Amino acid sequence: MKKMSFIEHLEEMRIRLIKSFLFIFVFSIISYYFSDDIISFLINPIIQEENNLQVLKITSLFLIKIGVSIIFGIFVSAPFILYQLFKFILPAFENKINHIKIIFISFLCMVLVLSGLLFGYKLLIPISLSFFNSLSVNLNFVELNYTLENYLFYMIWILMVSALIFQIPVLICLLIKMGILTIDSLTRNRKYVIVLFFILGAVLSPPDPVSQLLIVLPLILLFEISVIISRFIS
Repeated sequence: MKKMSFIEHLEEMRIRLIKSFLFIFVFSIISYYFSDDIISFLINPIIQEENNLQVLKITSLFLIKIGVSIIFGIFVSAPFILYQLFKFILPAFENKINHIKIIFISFLCMVLVLSGLLFGYKLLIPISLSFFNSLSVNLNFVELNYTLENYLFYMIWILMVSALIFQIPVLICLLIKMGILTIDSLTRNRKYVIVLFFILGAVLSPPDPVSQLLIVLPLILLFEISVIISRFIS
């Protein structure tokens, strides 16, 4: 692979950033057209909990639609952005990763992102909503009326955390390729990693054992998958 100067690296980064932003811009505009359907899909878990959603400002719905459209545009653009990112960092691996592996890693990232979003939407959000709603069961004078902005912010935060957690295999594989970690060190320190996962589960989940296990078990599974994939691409 041809050696590039610092200025050439900056120019390449600029071009790849422009391409990424163009993808986000185009898909955000398209997403705005479907923003009502996207919002309806996102609020479905809380509607099932029979909670009310309120909008307190005249401009709130417009700003919410724009925000949701941009976030969804970023999500749809993710495969293109990931490919641009991996193409840019390819020289750092000194030909240890070829173009086929770049495509494979990009595809793996998207599969894991989708898995994380599904995990957050189907498990974490319903469980957390039930937990927080249960806090007011004995408080008859409290009426649960959430604002649409706060609910969407909370839900998107949960979905982002879930998607990032499911990127553990890719992160570990890259760290191994860069020589920062080794497969032997991971397997040797497996018990410490599991303890760390239980700490993360306690921080990221509602304070009940079931919710914590629902986070910890996928983390352990992702860690084991990371070791297997690392052996495959090494």
